[in-house]
Amino acid sequence: MARNVTKKFDRLRNQLSGNNARFYAFSAFLTLLFFMGGSSRDDVQSLVFLRPLAVLFGAYALTCMDRDAWKGRMFPLYIALALAALMLLQLIPLSPNVWTALPGRKIFADIADLAGIEQPWRPLTLSPSRTLNSLFSLTIPISAMMLYLNLDERHRKQAVAVIIILAGISALWAAFQLTGSARGPLYLYNITNNGAAVGLFANRNHQAIFLAATIVMLGWYGASHPVAAKLSALKFYSSIAAIFVIVPLIFITGSRAGLILMAPALVTAAVLVYFGRYMIETQPSVKGNRPRKKRFASRQMILLSSIALVVAMGGLSVYFARSLAFDRLFGRGDVEELRSQLVPILTRMIGDYFPWGSGFGSFEHVYRIHEPQGLLNPSYLNQAHNDWLQFPIEGGLPAILIAVVAAIWVAIKIPKLAQNWRNSHYTKYSAIMTVMVLLIFVVGSIGDYPLRVPSLIAVLAVIACVLGDNMSDVQRNRPKAKT
Repeated sequence: MARNVTKKFDRLRNQLSGNNARFYAFSAFLTLLFFMGGSSRDDVQSLVFLRPLAVLFGAYALTCMDRDAWKGRMFPLYIALALAALMLLQLIPLSPNVWTALPGRKIFADIADLAGIEQPWRPLTLSPSRTLNSLFSLTIPISAMMLYLNLDERHRKQAVAVIIILAGISALWAAFQLTGSARGPLYLYNITNNGAAVGLFANRNHQAIFLAATIVMLGWYGASHPVAAKLSALKFYSSIAAIFVIVPLIFITGSRAGLILMAPALVTAAVLVYFGRYMIETQPSVKGNRPRKKRFASRQMILLSSIALVVAMGGLSVYFARSLAFDRLFGRGDVEELRSQLVPILTRMIGDYFPWGSGFGSFEHVYRIHEPQGLLNPSYLNQAHNDWLQFPIEGGLPAILIAVVAAIWVAIKIPKLAQNWRNSHYTKYSAIMTVMVLLIFVVGSIGDYPLRVPSLIAVLAVIACVLGDNMSDVQRNRPKAKT
């Protein structure tokens, strides 16, 4: 009896840790993220369920961990763990003498002296609860990366397809939002851009930036299958059709960031389609076994027709006055004026708290100390709307060093890709896709904070891991080509 129970338990454990089960776990986690983690606010109620679930999925990933499969692929995970370690250090209590000597703490010491209060031991961060919240938020990208690292080679390419499918759901959700009430149930968050096509997000900029990145992924995915592969034609033309749907939706969203980033995304997608495997992969001849290439005319026709259709859709969107993005791009509203006035203030804040920072998540509270009287208004600023400046304000020099190390890791990949360009076959286009997606998110962070959204930071983390895998494949192809 006991022996039968043990066998059944072992069989169940093997099924739960199998390749298909790992892929289903990865897909389920990303799906939960997009439906529950589309807002950057720390008071969203769904986070109460999402973060414990992230811990459970992370524990599952660790139980299925294959150390040999993870070797050489963990650098993006190390970056996330380094940020977690920095946040932990910011939460360690410091003696009054050390704490008051830190930059930006004098005002608190003066207040305590005037009130006759003895200085207590305090952590480095000026908002311990917000820093602790930031630490918990890292469970999401860390779990997403661990789940991806457990995927076998066959399912890694499908991981990008899962992200594309979720982007499609968000796009359709946005289309239905436009047909309903601006305060309808299709808006998943209380604080959101009501009336805008935000999809599964709370902010239209985050939706538009993600859709721009999806255009690049679609261009790569549609043309990454050889002609002889199963459903390759359906995947190819469906991907192109999806791009034609996303383009006018970005116009309608009203996001200037999405509109600006859409241009390089379309160019990259066109290049990936034009040189993709589906377009130039050799296929068997009808009369004999000698391979022949697809006709150049078909490639040219698809490329030119794609450009023409995109331009036509953009023109129609503007003509029918549905392109709020163009109005916001060439206009200058109160929000844009405020963001330009914030830059010198944010720059001074970096210097005031350098080199240790004010603590992750503390910006909302710290900004009130530096907010000039001329910018006071009934609303408040919860984020700097510029992560390039907010990140060093909160993390100081250690955070800058972590970001520089991550940037160097990506930059090193580009010369290696150039060295192995001829021998890397179609893997080089996968690497181009991942680098471009990363750039879209990073550039989008100049005027907003997309990487503070749980679902988007998870996408970035997974794409970074995909880049590492692609570059490993590129380097593996080099000795094979020489042989």
